[in-house]
Amino acid sequence: MTTSAVTKLVVLVCAMVPAMGQRNGLAAQNQNEVMCPVTEVKTEITTNLPKPWWNTPQVGKLQSVGIQVIAGERTLVCHYSAYGTQVGVMRKFPEGIHDCKVVDKHFECK
Repeated sequence: MTTSAVTKLVVLVCAMVPAMGQRNGLAAQNQNEVMCPVTEVKTEITTNLPKPWWNTPQVGKLQSVGIQVIAGERTLVCHYSAYGTQVGVMRKFPEGIHDCKVVDKHFECK
């Protein structure tokens, strides 16, 4: 597994942990709004590095949101900055919902 792939996996896990138990991410003002789970993610390389090497964790802010087809399904994706690139945190459309659109840095679904 490449360092880039490991970094993306760590970002995904770090971003999802605070969202455990939340149905649609942060509390939405409108029942049809789906927010990204967090506004920032903390990333770090999880590969064991030989001494004397180390890694400094980074904090990446939410950059944008989008809808992508992943494994044949339309998926809500939150893009965060990390290590000079963007990494995605994603989820399926809410149950029973088939139409979502991007509005600023969140989704509106109906």
